[in-house]
Amino acid sequence: MHSTTLIYFLILFAALCHAGWSSILKSKNSLGIMSITSIVEIIIFTPLVFYVPFPTKELWFYIIVSVILHGFYRLSVLYSYKLGDLSFVYPIARGSSSLLIATTTILLLNSQITLIGFISILIVSFGIYLISYNKKYKFNRNAFVLASITALLITIYTIIDGVGVRLSSNKFSYIFWMLLLNGIPVLILGIIKKEEAFSKINKSFIIYGLLAGILAILSYGIVVWSMQFLQIAYVSSIRETSIIIATLIGYYFLGESKAKTRIVPSIFVIVGITLLYFQI
Repeated sequence: MHSTTLIYFLILFAALCHAGWSSILKSKNSLGIMSITSIVEIIIFTPLVFYVPFPTKELWFYIIVSVILHGFYRLSVLYSYKLGDLSFVYPIARGSSSLLIATTTILLLNSQITLIGFISILIVSFGIYLISYNKKYKFNRNAFVLASITALLITIYTIIDGVGVRLSSNKFSYIFWMLLLNGIPVLILGIIKKEEAFSKINKSFIIYGLLAGILAILSYGIVVWSMQFLQIAYVSSIRETSIIIATLIGYYFLGESKAKTRIVPSIFVIVGITLLYFQI
């Protein structure tokens, strides 16, 4: 039996990893970095899958669907970062998915989320939208649409993975195979469009790619593992503290001047996350 507090802090660590991964994607050649991320996943998890039971036919359904959705998700992230700031795109994508996951798990999975827990998720989502909104700047409709599509993809694959890991008799069997195959669709695209993906490859680029790969594995591997112990919606919302981190990175490291106005509303996210934790 794992301590709830330990799981909570592991999810916060996953949030830090995801914000770091996203900032690398935003600041570097996204397709190239994603391709290296996929290679890292393949190198790490290919030997590991031999130490876990082979997934059942039922689990393969969830793994394949998850891999396809993750492929579209990574493409959506890639192009949304080309159109908008990290501090704009990231909060919309992650915040919308938090609310969608909560409502979907209640409606479809009969998930036992308390009233205060659901209100906490609403507070988190409200704070996220405040981070994204600023009347002084023109509304970036294209980036918003892609970020919203990203949110929908996050919602679906998170629920798929949450159900899949709970159905697996060996949780690491699902996690290892899913993470092994996770980035293959984008890697194939990177190979096809090699001039775009690897046109500026050098030692620094490879190091950033390797770092991004490790951060991607930690950020989502921990989240999927945690969903066997906590409600899917809770795990998703706790992880969205990464929004605050990403907004700060956008302002202090990526030079996004608009990010400054999105820092204060993050208080709502902190309040919502804190209330949510005490409902677990």
